[in-house]
Parts: sequence; structure tokens; C-alpha cells
Amino acid sequence: MDTIYFNHYPYTAQNWWERWRFIVNWWRIYADDPYWVPPYYPALRRALEPAHNRHLARLNPVPIYVEALPRRRNRSRSALASPVFEQSVAAAVVLIDPRRQDGVAYLALLHLINDVETLEWLLEYLAEPLLSRGYHRIIGPTGLSPHLGTGLLQDYWSILPPLHTPYNPPYLPEIADIVLHRRSHSRLYHLQIPPELPVRGDSRVEIAPLELARLASDLLPLFAEACPSWLNFAPPDVEEAIFLLRWLGNWPLFGWLAQVESQPVGFVLLQPDISPFLRWARGGRNPLWRLWLAWASRRPVRCGRLLYLAVLPGWRKRGIGSRLLYQAMLTAKQQGWQSFSIGPLPGTIAAAKFLENRGAQPQQTYLLYQKDL
Repeated sequence: MDTIYFNHYPYTAQNWWERWRFIVNWWRIYADDPYWVPPYYPALRRALEPAHNRHLARLNPVPIYVEALPRRRNRSRSALASPVFEQSVAAAVVLIDPRRQDGVAYLALLHLINDVETLEWLLEYLAEPLLSRGYHRIIGPTGLSPHLGTGLLQDYWSILPPLHTPYNPPYLPEIADIVLHRRSHSRLYHLQIPPELPVRGDSRVEIAPLELARLASDLLPLFAEACPSWLNFAPPDVEEAIFLLRWLGNWPLFGWLAQVESQPVGFVLLQPDISPFLRWARGGRNPLWRLWLAWASRRPVRCGRLLYLAVLPGWRKRGIGSRLLYQAMLTAKQQGWQSFSIGPLPGTIAAAKFLENRGAQPQQTYLLYQKDL
């Protein structure tokens, strides 16, 4: 039996109670998908509170979820059965970045049921208020930062997604291709840790532990180099860097800084991939699961995440990137990891070629879409 939906009704979140209702309905749409890895619930609640997230506050966030009534079409009679109850059918956050001056808004954290008309309805509903404010195009889906969790997964739906990578059911790209226009793609790279680690790179490079807070202060230009510049996404500034580091910092982080004669020239940031633990704990919505996650996140895992690796432009092609990658692999071996996942990264940037030349294999593909309003 096929399901159609009617009487769509939107709910926008303006206060903490409504934002909590948004999260509940957003969560519900993918809750039964065995391959969806929920985000850490306390982190999402905090991230969606403008009072606790200055980066989000300036983006004029509009969390919206849509409910509709389902009807089931009886194939034998081609008749419509009576509606039963309202269902959550779509949820997203509309973001307007004041650093952009090109009339583009973001559609972030998109969750959608398998229904073309629902996506069409959502975009039509958003068009009038955005156009009235001078925004004529929407790009998505993104994360709460476009440098975190951006794009629709196009393949490998039967693999649990690594930590901080987007996930959506297989039907969603098909719906997006009907309603939206493809704009850009990125790939997730996988790199096996070899048994032997030959030392590479300039021996003059000093590798020291990274003080993470510096990425939002004096090392901010270096952090910006680690975030691909594509589709006019603004590089992280102080507020966005603080948000990203806070989001990532819910779990153990390992950072290394490359210096030449005490001058910072590159860095790498790593994290264990605890996505299976997050899935089992259902994102930690229950306080007891949060206690278990705090314990489990310190346990050995098989895979890690190479979150960022960057070298300042004037210091590239001197072996510094290779030296940082060696340090990342050394850390991985010490932690018992067998592989890294890296990205997603646009295939056109130099970092993608750097990784491919060192044995990294592109696998999952993500697409960004746009809609002219």
C-alpha cells in the first residue's frame, strides 16, 4: 500500500520549548533507520540554543518541522482509507549567514520522509519569507556549519556512517534529484594504517602537541586552511571555530602542531570513531546512556577520524603534510586503530590529491543541492 500525505502544517521554533519539540520531531523521522547514527543529544540541544551558541545566533536560525496526515491507497479498490493521525514528515533549520552577500540561505539538518510532495511543500513554504528578505537561493543540506556534516549521501547506505559524517536513507537523493538541482559533490576517504611507518618529510619540522583552543585564536588562519573553500562558504572565524571545536570536543581529540623554527606551519586533528557507540546509545538521550557513552568513548575502537590536516600555503610541497600524516598514523597505531576515515572533501581540492597519492581510497559520495526560489 502506498502512502500519500496531505494537510501539511509547519511548526517553527521560537523558544526553548519549541526548539525541544523540533528536536523530538526531527529525531523521530530517522529513529527507526538501523544505519542512522544520531548526534550526541546534549550537544545538539546546546547547539540549537542561540544563547549558548553565538555562531548560530548570528545565522538567524529558524528550526521548522512539518506534520501531515497520511492516507493509504488501497490498490485493489484505488480508494483512499481514512486518515489516522498526524505524522512528522520533514524537519530542517533555515540559516542565513550574514557573511554572505549573494542571496544564498542554507537548509541545514534536513530530515525527510519518502515523499516528493512534502519536500516541494517545504520549499514553497520557505520561499516567501526568504524572498521578502532578499534571499533567492537555498543550498543544502548542510550541518549547523557548512564545514560539518554537509551533503546528501549517495551510496554505501548499508555501512554505518563514520562520526560527524552525514547520513540519509537511499530514497532521499532520488527525491532531491526531482525537486532540486545538483551543485557540488564531495567524497569520504579511507586510509588503512600500514604495519610499518616509514618516516617521511622534512626532518627540520618539529611536531608538538596541539593546544586546541589556539585554533580559535592565533592559529585561526591555519584552521581556516583545513576547511575547504567551496560554494562561497565563509572560512571559519572565531565564533564558528569555537562552535566546531566545542562540537568535536564531546569526544577525545588528539592534535599535533607542525612548527619550523618555532613558527606554526601545519596541524592535524584526530578522534576515535565512536559512531557504533552513539548508535547503540541512541545519541545519549537517556542520562544513563550518557554515562555509558562517557565510559565507552575511552574504550579502544578499530577506526579513527582524521578530522583536519592543513599546511599553510607558503610551506606546502616541503614534506610537512607527509610528516603530519606520519604523526597521525603513529597516533593511530598507539590507539589501536586500523584505519582512518577522512572528510568528506571536494575532489577538486589539493588535499584530496594529497591523500590519494598516499593510498587513501575515496568511497562514500555526498551531493549538495540548490533551489532557486
